[in-house]
Amino acid sequence: MNLNTELVKHCASLCRVPYLDGLMTRMTSEDTEVWALRAENFPEKLVPRNSRNYMCYMGVSTKKLNASYGKVHFLTFGHENFIEDSSVSSEGILEHTYDIYCEQMKDQEDVDELYLYPCQIDDDSLVYWSDIARDTWNIRDKRELHEFIRQNELMGWVDWSALEEDLPDIYHPSEYEYITDSESESDSESCTEDGEIKNCESSDEDETPRKRRKFVFDETDDET
Repeated sequence: MNLNTELVKHCASLCRVPYLDGLMTRMTSEDTEVWALRAENFPEKLVPRNSRNYMCYMGVSTKKLNASYGKVHFLTFGHENFIEDSSVSSEGILEHTYDIYCEQMKDQEDVDELYLYPCQIDDDSLVYWSDIARDTWNIRDKRELHEFIRQNELMGWVDWSALEEDLPDIYHPSEYEYITDSESESDSESCTEDGEIKNCESSDEDETPRKRRKFVFDETDDET
């Protein structure tokens, strides 16, 4: 849990909102428990008006998966309340709420690991979840998506068809995303001669720096 999430925990509390269960169950077509993050010591300008101090809402399916690597809960919806003042924003509070929920439920259910995945990724939520799939789950093509679902024992539990349709069959890293070990070593060696460190500044000052990130896909099942 990162520092920002810890700060949110200090200023708000996660609570059940059972009177919304029936409504959201009908809207999501999934038996849903509704949770909300309620502001307590939160900056007043970041608390939406007429919200009863609720910053955001999330729904969790009553169906839970006991996977080999831990307990898995499933999101049915997420909603952040709108702040009227466009000069400030609490955008992203929902992601902190997810982390707080996992920590709270892990203690409550006395399990070592607890994970939260969306029941469904449809066209409306694709933009939100595609970023998480790429940056957090390291899913960049259909093959990796299928492998992720298989390794995490999610077959029959999730419907991520919109994400699958959006992903390429095979991911090809761009020139700026992929750099080999040999290129890194070559750069390092070219800067050193007879134990002396040389000036290795680029001759083209306008050249865009490359992202030094290797693309690695581990096909082993040792760890999800």
